[in-house]
Amino acid sequence: MKTTLLAPLLALLLSGAALAQSPPAPDDTETPPPPADEADEAAQPHPAEAQPPAQPPDAAAFDQSLSPYGRWVDTPEYGRVWIPNGVGGDWQPYVNGRWIYTEWGWTFASDVPWGATVFHYGRWGFTDTLGWFWVPGYVWAPAWVSWRISGGHYCWAPYAPRGFHYGAGWHGWVVVPREHFTHPLAREVLPRAHVGVIVRGARPAPSIEHAPVHGRAYGPPRVALSGAPHVAPHGGAHGHGRR
Repeated sequence: MKTTLLAPLLALLLSGAALAQSPPAPDDTETPPPPADEADEAAQPHPAEAQPPAQPPDAAAFDQSLSPYGRWVDTPEYGRVWIPNGVGGDWQPYVNGRWIYTEWGWTFASDVPWGATVFHYGRWGFTDTLGWFWVPGYVWAPAWVSWRISGGHYCWAPYAPRGFHYGAGWHGWVVVPREHFTHPLAREVLPRAHVGVIVRGARPAPSIEHAPVHGRAYGPPRVALSGAPHVAPHGGAHGHGRR
């Protein structure tokens, strides 16, 4: 008799223990996580160079940060300029890194130790004799570039120093497919032979004039990267030599 009564009680206790160890049923109202790329981007802190420094740099600070990675040359047109070491003949500015979106708009995050200086200050010029050279400037910007948009491509090129002459063979434009814009750029840029026709057919996008404005977007609209219909912005065209 006792055995008969204990069997159901024991089965009930065991089933209760099993239920206690089972995972809870999924909550259908729980907000799903964002897509992997967006989650990764949100989780990554922005590098220090993505914000203006508390104290503007001076010539001594530029000397200290750049001398280990290149050489300084005196030029009659632009004074003392800096030339990076170890870059190949096909190298050009604003390729060693990626674009990230900050409160300053599209901001260039470099992956070279000297990028925090030369991609956020100053101007870039090019001659057959010197190659690419950097002219110091003391106003910080998310990137000193001119922007253009052409269908499925985004284009940018560094501003040059005042009075710089752009020859027919100038090759400062960088072009990437729109869907690869936020990827590491070195592996996404189009070959130089394909760049000219795209840039000539591109429309200007908002670009910095004399100094960046906090909260104002420059370059391609961020919404265009989310799959929404792309609308090319109007206006905002600036010459490369504007300071």
